[in-house]
Amino acid sequence: MKRSVQVTQIILATLAIALVASLFLGNLIQGQSRDVPASPSTVGPVTPKPVPEGARMPGVPEKKISEYETFPAKKDENRDRLLDYKAKGTPRVEFEKSLGDYNAYATQVVNWELCADSDTSQCAKIKAPLDWEKPEGDAVEIAVRRVPNGDSSRGPLFLNPGGPGFGGQSFAEGTAQRWQNFDVVGWDPRGTGESTHVVCGGLKQTDAVMDLDGSPDDDAENKALEEGGADFAKQCRDASGALLDHITTIDVVRDLDLLRHLLGAEKLNYVGVSYGTYVGATYAQLFTGSVGRLILDAAVDITGKDEVPQVAGFELALNNFTKWCAESDLCDLGDSQEQIDKDIETLLTGLDANPIKVGGRTLTQTLGASGIAYFLYLDETGYRTLAEVIGAAMAGNGGPLLLAADEMNGRYDNGYETIAYAFPAMACADAVDEGTGPVLQEWRDTFKDAPILAPNMGTSYTCQFWTAKSAPQLKLTAAGAPPILVVGTTGDSATPYEQAVSMSKQLESGTLLTLDGAGHGAVTGPNECIAKAVDNYLYEGKTPKEGTTCK
Repeated sequence: MKRSVQVTQIILATLAIALVASLFLGNLIQGQSRDVPASPSTVGPVTPKPVPEGARMPGVPEKKISEYETFPAKKDENRDRLLDYKAKGTPRVEFEKSLGDYNAYATQVVNWELCADSDTSQCAKIKAPLDWEKPEGDAVEIAVRRVPNGDSSRGPLFLNPGGPGFGGQSFAEGTAQRWQNFDVVGWDPRGTGESTHVVCGGLKQTDAVMDLDGSPDDDAENKALEEGGADFAKQCRDASGALLDHITTIDVVRDLDLLRHLLGAEKLNYVGVSYGTYVGATYAQLFTGSVGRLILDAAVDITGKDEVPQVAGFELALNNFTKWCAESDLCDLGDSQEQIDKDIETLLTGLDANPIKVGGRTLTQTLGASGIAYFLYLDETGYRTLAEVIGAAMAGNGGPLLLAADEMNGRYDNGYETIAYAFPAMACADAVDEGTGPVLQEWRDTFKDAPILAPNMGTSYTCQFWTAKSAPQLKLTAAGAPPILVVGTTGDSATPYEQAVSMSKQLESGTLLTLDGAGHGAVTGPNECIAKAVDNYLYEGKTPKEGTTCK
């Protein structure tokens, strides 16, 4: 999750994870195997091992959060947030009864049952404190899925597909055969999916937010964008209540450490993609002694500098597409990359004044840019469809591009997926902003890096008017952790490659593995070179030589 104030651009980073995963998972490379006496995971109640006397309790960091190094405070930090807003009515989010204290949470019985949609996968729900500093208070419920694979002898391998706000159960189900003899475990982090999750407004209210003009041309449009951001923040507080105050990545990794313990793992073995890299890096910071083998793929920025704007990654991916289009017989948009770029820019800017009607809805400038971005997570496998979708919009049929935007935003016919609400809630809880003042100029500063997409994707005031405080801005170095593998793709659209480079340098034990290619995320893809390097690390603990690049 980038720390930029431009939430509209940030949200494009993760809402298409499902698309990316579904296209990758049909061509996975099998992991290594070993012959070990079987110890299969079975359904039924499981009582975790007691915590040894004097040992650190699961979910409790190795030192107080306040004792970790943080980035310097920003000027006018969160100046315009609506921290005094009083919620209206009774929140729709309901909490669980507390189990009591840390030991009670650590010794709770986990009742594994066959998942409703599978004959082999096992599902359970565990409880964690709503406020980890006050375990005697309310609790949240965390949904977890375990997919046994082989003889289960290597224990659990936790997966996080990104977000923030995206649940991990389906990702675990799809990747289960990738790594033999691990129980692949996906959980829906608090705030998401089947766990205690964020709730905001209804379909019409959320449509009104998504339909806002994110590229204001005058004071009236800018005021409407500000008011829309404030209204959305209030809707989420009204519906979600205190959950919004306990939904940071720090909360998520404390839950993860509890899950590690409840599933019987002494060390955490983990694969995180996109925002999942931030989860993994934060875990390594707070629970260094419990780190096993961490694979962080499509790394986000952890430097606090955001030197490469995210939209630059999308622009790079768009340039790769239009270059292919100009040279390919499979694309009918034109034979000149310069002309294709100009036509796409004309299409998007034209939607500002003349949105295309699609049934009872309209394809706006912002939604059009979102729809194009949906396809830019992919490599050449998505280019032909993107060309057809853009061509249809140019011919006056905005339906396919609006459908792609809906997929990006988690919209379906009768409502929105949890991701539409969990993403901003978690992103704003993690991020720090400097109020509404700098927003427009910071947005315009990205035009030079992304002249086509940045002006059309627009900006947002969601975090600037959020009703919750920000988490401590930890400087993540994971000092003392065992080797951590960071993977980056040179043509990644959603998390620019430079972020993988900087993450591998800032994490003291980080090693960088590079895929020279396109697409968002590499570890679950079909590249044999990446798979071999990842397997050598995961199974044997051997990191690739620094500078290793796969074609």
